[in-house]
Amino acid sequence: MEMEEEEEGVPEEEAKKTKTVTEQVWEWDLINEVKAIWLRDRSDITEQEYHDFYKTITKDHENPLGYTHFSAEGEIVFKSILFVPGHAPYDLFENYYGKSSALNLYVRRVLITEEFEELMPRYLNFVKGVVDSDDLPLHVSREQLQQLKMIKVMSKKLVRKTIDMLRKIADDEDEEEEEWDEYEDGEYEEYEESDGDDFDEP
Repeated sequence: MEMEEEEEGVPEEEAKKTKTVTEQVWEWDLINEVKAIWLRDRSDITEQEYHDFYKTITKDHENPLGYTHFSAEGEIVFKSILFVPGHAPYDLFENYYGKSSALNLYVRRVLITEEFEELMPRYLNFVKGVVDSDDLPLHVSREQLQQLKMIKVMSKKLVRKTIDMLRKIADDEDEEEEEWDEYEDGEYEEYEESDGDDFDEP
């Protein structure tokens, strides 16, 4: 009986030994989840986001006077956001012949140059913004970009959109002036009688 007990205890001591294997697992965390603002739908972007983006690319502390966000299709497809600064640059007229408008040019979300002057004429050198195209070659020099016909097509569309934006700003200011003229002509008295505190007497 004792011999049997000893024999039964032997397999327990020689139980299977397990081997520990160490594996290294890599986990990636996406740090920048923000999509480029010009790729997002206009209806999803607030005015404050446009203002913040303008301040980021221009290092200006004031909000822009106006902006336009559009996509162009046709001979060349590109997306753009253009801004009119809230105040004129100090060297707007002094440096008129020295520089043109400097827009940030992106190709497939890759920044090519921060001061690409061939997209805007000199008389619009105060306009700031971003242009992003998938149709332009990614590996191209600045000199080659200047000679591309697509740049001229982009320039025409950008100028047209900029002029439309300036017209809209001018129309909005005209409406405000008309309202102010009516206010100054004494019509504010009627408002004071009806509502009490809608207008303050100048």
